Amino acid sequence: MLEAAIMPRKTIHIRNQVETLPLFAWSMQARRGGRPRTGTQPTKHCRTCGVQISRYSRGHCRACGYVGLKRNCPDDFMAVLHRLGSQGAAKHFNASLSTVTRWRREAGMAMHERARRARSGGLPKPRGIICSGLLQRDVTLPGQAADYLRQYGSVHRCDEKGRPNAKGRFWRRNFSVLSDDEIMARAARLGWKAMEV
Repeated sequence: MLEAAIMPRKTIHIRNQVETLPLFAWSMQARRGGRPRTGTQPTKHCRTCGVQISRYSRGHCRACGYVGLKRNCPDDFMAVLHRLGSQGAAKHFNASLSTVTRWRREAGMAMHERARRARSGGLPKPRGIICSGLLQRDVTLPGQAADYLRQYGSVHRCDEKGRPNAKGRFWRRNFSVLSDDEIMARAARLGWKAMEV
């Protein structure tokens, strides 16, 4: 009776009818050996578009869940892209490379179009086999004629039988073996002019 005097009237009323409240109904039945509620479970709908979703979802359907997650293309994106390139723009805007690629697509750039100009200055690095001192250019008059003829086909030094020899006295052009005078005559017929060294 002392409890009744201390507790408000509404609390006593709820305490007496606790089994009728929906939250405790299943737990009270479980104590008595009852089975959980059967029937239709309450349906859940997306907060944004109203589509029915799984009851375990966090309130949005799959389509609405991604809205707002993708960053929009910044206003100065093209200027930064032309100055720094894709990698530099990704670092500048603190975005991933795939995000920068998406921004490039949204800006209308072609798939493999270079945003940044190639760096100027300096000589390109030599690729392939670097010629040693033995294979230097021949600057004699027959050598100049051979260089001129190389724009039309293969020309190289050979022996009298046509076998390749870097120190040979003859030249092989396509299928013919030529002497120094003959190779200069052929080059002159095609427009070569001798330059004295």
